[in-house]
Amino acid sequence: MRYQTSFYMNIKNYVKLNKAASRTGHNMQDLIIQVMYKYVKDYKKNYVVSGLVQYQPVDASKNWRIFRVALSIKDYELFTDMRKVMKKSVSYLVALSIKKYLDTIVSDILQRIYNFADLIYDSKGKRWAEQIRNWIFTWQIVDRFRK
Repeated sequence: MRYQTSFYMNIKNYVKLNKAASRTGHNMQDLIIQVMYKYVKDYKKNYVVSGLVQYQPVDASKNWRIFRVALSIKDYELFTDMRKVMKKSVSYLVALSIKKYLDTIVSDILQRIYNFADLIYDSKGKRWAEQIRNWIFTWQIVDRFRK
């Protein structure tokens, strides 16, 4: 089963992503998933204890596109969990991850050494303990070079 959703993407990121897709032969959706998996590994630098969700900065020229994706259940849950933990909208997280990791991922794909299965993610859902709701997320980051 796949969840269909959409988010706003600045046209500059869209063009950058489109060029990367052309260069690598991967589709844009797969590249977004890969950069998000790479970005989630930085959660220790990016998590926020409390506060409001931040959104992308306003573009005065209104150069936005709606980007539609069909995500697996685990990818969809990861994206929404990242929103909760990092207190940024999913579209903002995608923009930050494209800016930070897209070039690295394209380079790795072109060198044929990239393996984005080195993050194992699972969401156990919520549990109640009296009036307290506990969310259980498992992000297991696997060192692919460990012997």
